[in-house]
Amino acid sequence: MSKSLTTINPLTEKELKSYPYMSDAEAMAVVEASHKAFLEWRHKSLKERAEVIVAIGAEMRKSKDEFARLMTDEVGKLLKDSLGEVSLCAAICDYTAKIGPEALADEEREVDSGKGYVTHSPIGVVYGIQPWNFPAYQAVRYSIASLMAGNGVLLKHAEACTGSGLFLRDLYERAGLPKGLFGVLLISHDQSDKIIEDERVRGVTLTGSDKAGRIVGAKAAEKVKKTVLELGSNDAYLVLDDADLDLAVKTCVQGRLYNNGQTCVNAKRFIVTEKNYDAFVKAYAEAFEE
Repeated sequence: MSKSLTTINPLTEKELKSYPYMSDAEAMAVVEASHKAFLEWRHKSLKERAEVIVAIGAEMRKSKDEFARLMTDEVGKLLKDSLGEVSLCAAICDYTAKIGPEALADEEREVDSGKGYVTHSPIGVVYGIQPWNFPAYQAVRYSIASLMAGNGVLLKHAEACTGSGLFLRDLYERAGLPKGLFGVLLISHDQSDKIIEDERVRGVTLTGSDKAGRIVGAKAAEKVKKTVLELGSNDAYLVLDDADLDLAVKTCVQGRLYNNGQTCVNAKRFIVTEKNYDAFVKAYAEAFEE
């Protein structure tokens, strides 16, 4: 294994930056910092947490151009797609801050012997292992919800977008998130297993291949920890006898090319009935030639 994580611009193939791997002690210090910050954060009111998340959304909009350029440099997506991704992440912050306090509020229920209450308590530090195709969105969608719920968050991002993960951490803290609550880990797969095993880590989420999901899911199951695994795959796109062929071709081409084709739910397989098959293949090929 190399001694550092390296980001490379896929357009120019030039190295952008190298980041040394953390030692085991450094990685555990990040875990401890998140856990320690969580012990304070969990006592913040829903309103206080929501205010910080609103501020994170505002900081995203303020930093949109810089963040988008970094993502484009690291993973090669179109700049307009990177800009749109940051805007989406800011909207997620707004939505979570608006809905979160209501969704997480205590519920009072009438029971035979008096009154009952349902309350939502944070579980602790949540560890996320994320892919490179959406450097901001993949990290934001689990971290913002987890933070709203009062948890600490750890991120092991894909090597290709290491800089984006660190940018996000700094952005969160600029917006007022307690330092250390959202920690970024620059670690190997072997070190990642140790993070999953750590008693301070209470939940694990991964987006990636089924192979990676089997490994992470098994490791989490050994310690009886909650897991959320998104392992890709998608359904075929069906073009039936009564399809609007022009619309089908246009939609299938867009579906194949969105985000440079690097999306788990992109259109990858097409089942076309015999009636439309030849015309679809011809029109689809011509669209790609253009």
